[in-house]
Amino acid sequence: MRIADPRPLPAVSGRSSPHPGTNVRRPMIPRNRHALDWVPAERSDVAPVLDRIPTGSFILTSGHADVRAGVSVRWVQQCSSSPPMVLVAVTKGHVLSPLIRDSRAFAICQLDPADRTTARAFDLQTPGIDPFIGAPIDRTASGCPVPARAIGYIDCELARHVDIDGDCEIYVGIVHHASNLLDPRDVASCLCERGEPARKPTAPAVPARRPSAIAKKPVAAMRPPTRDAAKSRGRAR
Repeated sequence: MRIADPRPLPAVSGRSSPHPGTNVRRPMIPRNRHALDWVPAERSDVAPVLDRIPTGSFILTSGHADVRAGVSVRWVQQCSSSPPMVLVAVTKGHVLSPLIRDSRAFAICQLDPADRTTARAFDLQTPGIDPFIGAPIDRTASGCPVPARAIGYIDCELARHVDIDGDCEIYVGIVHHASNLLDPRDVASCLCERGEPARKPTAPAVPARRPSAIAKKPVAAMRPPTRDAAKSRGRAR
């Protein structure tokens, strides 16, 4: 004959047992059992909603020793205010990964949306060719290159690298320096000085009037009618 153990059973995380006087807990069961079978949506199905998330024209740069590189990115977001931190998503397989790992720093450079030349140089890159060649650049305090045509930059210390199950990886950085290089109101004039047309709204041109072929005679000054002119008018009536 088995003798019952007087000691209470150990508690288990979960909901309480419906039987009073016992400490047995049942494991939690999700109410929606289908939640464990979620399937990622197709990008085309959710594009109208995802496209509302703000994006921009940015370049992620880094450098270590004598090597420098940069890639175009679209998703940049502030993720902390104290201390100030930002995160950036970049497509996997880029050339920046070893540079950011070794230097522990990166810079986020903001471009003007109208500056297609600089954005194209970092979009269509050829392996082994420095995209900064032939263009003036500046350096941040951490040594990251910044194109001179950028309107601003954020100099960050690497805080976290997250490899997610997707086509992008995430870098989180602590902001140490930031600067607005150009006033947005001066971007159009700056691009014009560098040989690119400034995109300013212009009023529609008013067509010029053609000169009349018939020369207008000068209008004589008005004089009071004389007595002879008044008599001739009366006879004509």
